[in-house]
Amino acid sequence: MVSVVLLTRTILVILSTCYTNGLELADLYPYGTQHGDTMMTGSSLSSTSLLAPIDNLVRLSEAGLMATRYSVIRFGYLEIVNNGNDKVFLNLLYQSSSDTSNTKIYGRTTAYPGFIQRATDQINEAFPNTFCSTSPPTQLIIVTWIDFAKAGSNLGSNFQAIIATNGSNTFGIALYVNVSIASATTGLSSNINGRLVPANPSFFPFGATVTNAPAMMLNSNIPGTYIFSLNHIPPDPCTEPSPPDCSAVCKTKLLKMTCEALRINHENLPAPCHN
Repeated sequence: MVSVVLLTRTILVILSTCYTNGLELADLYPYGTQHGDTMMTGSSLSSTSLLAPIDNLVRLSEAGLMATRYSVIRFGYLEIVNNGNDKVFLNLLYQSSSDTSNTKIYGRTTAYPGFIQRATDQINEAFPNTFCSTSPPTQLIIVTWIDFAKAGSNLGSNFQAIIATNGSNTFGIALYVNVSIASATTGLSSNINGRLVPANPSFFPFGATVTNAPAMMLNSNIPGTYIFSLNHIPPDPCTEPSPPDCSAVCKTKLLKMTCEALRINHENLPAPCHN
């Protein structure tokens, strides 16, 4: 049995290091109204409150602001907003001229443990000791674009963004299944206190040449997968707590069992058994 388990793990490691086919729709985090998403076709998702505010967020924290809401925009980007109108934009395929009449948008926040653990494992693989059992993410924002800009000969693009945060430590995961447009704005931009900062095209390795997004990667061994920090100040690496030292407890239990066995067999008891 042990050999089977070891063989299975070895195969999984080999497959993870040889992942060359890119992502499929089934590889995305589950999306759809059956999973609790709000869904719109051809329109953006209106502003929605986060499960809890996010501090130390890039751009916003620099201005002493916290994120409290998010919006999913049909033109291929996510807005993270404070209580006012200050915003950070995560541009995945921003193209304002796109025909989005057939674009399906899904979005939700969740604290589901299975998805939290999945995001934690992905982020920790790229950035070790980012999240530990003592400081895991407490919520995810999961937003998905399906058939983005699908019209005429354009077959549409499919992609997803995951934001994992515990309120003071925030990372993002971008997943691109396929892209059917040649260029778009990508990366972070912001509009804070009336000051607009445009996106830096070097945020993702493919820049504006988004047709390469499903084939490239960032801090991952899976094509189409990009993992990145969204922190203003990088947090200190966390450490898992050491397991408790049970040696004293184990010795006490072993002594008790030994003494009971000696009593049952009417043997002479050593001094420790009298204590």
